[in-house]
Amino acid sequence: MTPEEVAAATALPIAMLGSKYYFSETTNAALAEAGFSGLPGYVGGRGGVLGDVATDVVVSAFALFSPSFIEMGWTQTKEQGTPTDAAAAFAEGLGRWAAETFGHLDGLADFAAAARAVFDATNPMSQPLYAGWRAMPVPDDPAAATGLALKILRELRFGFHVHGLSAVGMTPVEAVVAQLGPEQAQMFGWAGPFPDPEPLKPVHQQAEEITTARMNEVYEAIDADQRAHMAATVKAIAAVALG
Repeated sequence: MTPEEVAAATALPIAMLGSKYYFSETTNAALAEAGFSGLPGYVGGRGGVLGDVATDVVVSAFALFSPSFIEMGWTQTKEQGTPTDAAAAFAEGLGRWAAETFGHLDGLADFAAAARAVFDATNPMSQPLYAGWRAMPVPDDPAAATGLALKILRELRFGFHVHGLSAVGMTPVEAVVAQLGPEQAQMFGWAGPFPDPEPLKPVHQQAEEITTARMNEVYEAIDADQRAHMAATVKAIAAVALG
């Protein structure tokens, strides 16, 4: 399997899996055990790998969200605990979710090892969330290690996408509206009136092409058999988790 083929086969399912583990009862239970609930479960859980940093740093890292939305979540995170503890709790919940959702699948250790080879060869360039999650301890359990790898791959592509959006000159709200529509822009904390999505879509597609090209490159770090195994494993996980 070529780098282009594995990138194409895995991009959408890895993106879609995020909605499963971010909102799973298992992940939220782990966060609750550590004292985190509500918005800190996402903002602190995802951004806590950055450490106890100023809000502007987190706003920059999340990129596509309204600054006021991230500021609220980061403030509440610090009221409920520390950002580092929030990230650790999220990672624990992610591992539990992975084990109970697809822990029965074969080849997970090989998937996690192949993904780690990709990460070892892909240095972060202005990708703080990818760098932070890449630095998280790798669980011994193959399913949990695979869950973490899926999360890191998601952050890696997100970082490249932010680079692409910047390169084509899109603002955060334009990017969200172009890809997801005005209703979803509100979920990202933005308030209308929103721009017309249609003229923005060709520009957003240019950013997607930049993103795809960069993801194609990272899979050059592993061989064809490893790429095929990663694609097959993501397909199997998606079949179980997404239905």
